[in-house]
Amino acid sequence: MDISNSYAKYAIVKRGKLGTLHRLPTRNVTTTFLRELKCLYPKHKLVLGSVVPKRTKLAQKVYGKDLGNVHGTANIGVPITYMKRAQIGADRLANAAAGRQLFGWPVVVVDFGTAVTFDVVDHHGAYCGGVIAPGLNAMTDYLHERTALLPRVQVKEPRRAIGRNTVEAMQIGAVIGYRGLVREILLAIKREMGVLGRMRVVATGGQAEIIAKGMPEIVSVNPLLTLEGLRIIGLSGFLQE
Repeated sequence: MDISNSYAKYAIVKRGKLGTLHRLPTRNVTTTFLRELKCLYPKHKLVLGSVVPKRTKLAQKVYGKDLGNVHGTANIGVPITYMKRAQIGADRLANAAAGRQLFGWPVVVVDFGTAVTFDVVDHHGAYCGGVIAPGLNAMTDYLHERTALLPRVQVKEPRRAIGRNTVEAMQIGAVIGYRGLVREILLAIKREMGVLGRMRVVATGGQAEIIAKGMPEIVSVNPLLTLEGLRIIGLSGFLQE
């Protein structure tokens, strides 16, 4: 189960593979919901990646020893050279584990959520850090909320590079401009690591498809990458050691 600030996603692992994806508002992850889930799958442990402490505590209460809680100081089977491990979000660790396992290393996982995060697995296979920047929706919502005349816009692929009206202009700034932000961060990461032509870039998150469409640097988009990472960590057995 991946619990973010807005939504929680979970899937049952059967025969080593993710089953059907389920999604619900984070506020609905209550003690009652978790107890019902445990009753439905009494033989299953819960591998949890949560950035919401209140929901983490509920899961700990309901699942007890059957909970594998992913966090910065847990043994997740991935070497970590990040200086302050306790500060690493569980979703970022899961993304790194999935990128490492599914695509090899070095690899960067870009997660397009409320914030866009870049998580880097270096040429030794270790999680070494990353970047956090404002999410695409956060940027467009900010323009609407802080100006008198700019509307809230739907993020979609613009038809041209010069807007003929305000909505078009904002969509161009959002999508094309955001690709520029992502491209420049990726270029800086690759230069610092000295791997300009050898680092794979994979993407996940709600806005991944639309941004990756115009970015050949991104070799794969997987909406379930964070859950795949939790699956990989859970099946590794390290959390139970």
